[in-house]
Amino acid sequence: MGSADLHLHSAHSDGMMTVAELLAHAEGETTLDVVAVADHDQVAGALEAVEWCAGRPGGRLRAVVGTEISASWGRHVVALFFQAPYPTRPFPRFRPLRETVERVAAAGGIVVVPHALSTLVPSLGEQALRRLLMEPGVRDTLLGVELCSGVVGGRRAEPRLRRLNATEWGLAALGSSDAHHLAQVAGAWTEFPGHTPADLLTAIRERHTTAHWGIASHVGLASHARQGWRSLVVKPVRELRGAIRG
Repeated sequence: MGSADLHLHSAHSDGMMTVAELLAHAEGETTLDVVAVADHDQVAGALEAVEWCAGRPGGRLRAVVGTEISASWGRHVVALFFQAPYPTRPFPRFRPLRETVERVAAAGGIVVVPHALSTLVPSLGEQALRRLLMEPGVRDTLLGVELCSGVVGGRRAEPRLRRLNATEWGLAALGSSDAHHLAQVAGAWTEFPGHTPADLLTAIRERHTTAHWGIASHVGLASHARQGWRSLVVKPVRELRGAIRG
């Protein structure tokens, strides 16, 4: 059986580690087989991750291209498993959820729901997800939901998420750390038959994945504060400068 963490952040957005630091840690300090750098509203980190892994053909770790997209009202969805030629530009922000799913599908990716039901980070609530899944064609692309999410409050939400997924949603069960610090990587993870990205995608499509909690090391308040500053100040300013430059 293989293990994956499909929701990691790097210094390309609001993570506190470079892609190289992140992947070296995942390769050397965890048992993960597949990872996704899913930075907020851009793909540069994901493309760097794929290149890093491709440069180490004898290594265990493999990366898939992903991004965390801010859809309508800032609610997040994670898009994954794009194939070459990969997207090189961010997906449009703040678009309706169905449109966002359709754009991901047109680019060859799949969608999973991160940190569902969370009230502390921009997330899909129960009613929003129910409505989205009823939209024609959405279930062809929206395939998974994080039942174990490393965000604050993730453990508290897990029982309700498992119940709703078993009785209503029927999505692939995923565990993802949403790590912004090295110590958080693999704090939640996905088990699947096989070891490769192709094996994982098949398992997601066939609903043969299992969501687990890992062991995340302690992150101090000062580190959390620095990450918050990066998320709320450094990242928006950098994005504004990029938009001005065109």
